[in-house]
Amino acid sequence: MMKKLLLLCLTFILGSSQLSIAQKQTLFLDNDFYATVIQSKAEKKPIVIMFYATWCAHCNKMKNEIFTDADVITYFNTNFICVAVNSESQIGTDLKNRFKNKFKVKFYPTFGFLDSDENVLNCISGEFKKDDFINEAKSALLVENQFNTLKNNFYADPSNGDTCLKYITAVRKSGLDATEITEKYLKTKSEKDWFTEQNWRIIANGINNIDSYEIKYINAHKEEFAKVSSPTRVDKKLVFIATDNLKPLVDLNDTINYYKLKPIAESFKIRKVDSLLFKYDLLLYENNKNWKNYKITAKNSIEKFAWKDSNTLVEVSTFYMNFIDDKKSLDDAIAWSKQSLLLGESLDKYLLISKLYLKEKDTKNALEYAQKGKVTTTTFGWKTEEIDKLILDIKK
Repeated sequence: MMKKLLLLCLTFILGSSQLSIAQKQTLFLDNDFYATVIQSKAEKKPIVIMFYATWCAHCNKMKNEIFTDADVITYFNTNFICVAVNSESQIGTDLKNRFKNKFKVKFYPTFGFLDSDENVLNCISGEFKKDDFINEAKSALLVENQFNTLKNNFYADPSNGDTCLKYITAVRKSGLDATEITEKYLKTKSEKDWFTEQNWRIIANGINNIDSYEIKYINAHKEEFAKVSSPTRVDKKLVFIATDNLKPLVDLNDTINYYKLKPIAESFKIRKVDSLLFKYDLLLYENNKNWKNYKITAKNSIEKFAWKDSNTLVEVSTFYMNFIDDKKSLDDAIAWSKQSLLLGESLDKYLLISKLYLKEKDTKNALEYAQKGKVTTTTFGWKTEEIDKLILDIKK
């Protein structure tokens, strides 16, 4: 009896251990890419290379949930040679440069489907569920869906909207620019023929330069394009164009090109675009310590674009507290901070208002809001050390 029990326990332990091993990731391991190419040629299988980042939640979720699935493992091991690379490593940087003219790694994870000669078959980015991931792989194996086939089909007849849209879709999925393709297609059409649903999709997916003739044409003919798509889709495209073209310039503090392109975005006359421009202007003034224009922009536009945006109200008011000294401007910051408080109480907001009053040397109101903050902090069970210190400082 004892031997049977020991045997059962051993079987259970071994079974649990095997299950644990089976649940570990076995796909997209960090192997040498060039060895993978040699293996691909030897086994006559295409390659799937996964570019990931260690901090990417989507990458880690796929590693833990999708790459451990038995169906996924079987399908990919049967049909592909899989390899993963940390995009932020030196090897990852080298490989991104190696493939930059074939596909670009803009999001994580990015999967490049390649043949043994490193030609791109397909490219996808983002987190995928099991069935969608397998279906994308199946699509990459179909010759009619592969990149070179779509390219050849388009150039065989650049006037064909179906082949153009398919090629643009593949190019965009690869992170590349489809402007040249779109313009080549549009040259086969008169402008009055642009107002079809298919041509809207081609232009909307293929043109992403805010300074292009096509974007200006969309802006000048919003109503006509709205009839073949919808007003929402037209506005959404123009908002995307403004963001995609201007945000990188703000991030680079490239004021010359930003102010060159800003009038085009303003001409869209879309509230969401104007709101973005307001925030971009503030960021540039902040980066360049141009507090005079920062104050003018905030004063003129904050109620219009940020009155219900607590985070922006607090952020702007904090800059006033740190960098601006005149009482009139500080009064504005206090009003904006109080508006943010109406949108939702927090200790930081009470502290901010109190400090703004203190900067004006208005100790009465500074103490009043500090004490209000203490009451709220106590009520919600928050830590009171910071507000207690401020109250003591005001009373000194």
